[in-house]
Amino acid sequence: MLTGSLRQVRRMDLDDIRRGFENFARPSAAGLMDSMGRTRQERVEKMAELLRNSSEADIEEMGQIFGLAMARLAEERASDAEPAASVGAGTEDPVRPRRRDQSAAEWRRVRRLAS
Repeated sequence: MLTGSLRQVRRMDLDDIRRGFENFARPSAAGLMDSMGRTRQERVEKMAELLRNSSEADIEEMGQIFGLAMARLAEERASDAEPAASVGAGTEDPVRPRRRDQSAAEWRRVRRLAS
């Protein structure tokens, strides 16, 4: 196992490392897709594997986050505004803030029961 990991590190190109750092500094859809594979088929298979290994609550949360991000992007493009300062700004319930030890699915369940 260790030998295989060392071989993979040896195959790493300096350009790959540079692109990785650029993706942290300025994330993009292209960087995310590249991390899943080079072809559309590889990307589809990697995403399907990710979903197979996820719980229903995680898949639901991922869909909601993606939807919120797309809505925010649409608002920004419509108003030509700068990106919002914080992710999820205004989506937290001011009366019952989410506890740190609580998963997103648990938090939603509590909020649904309360309403």
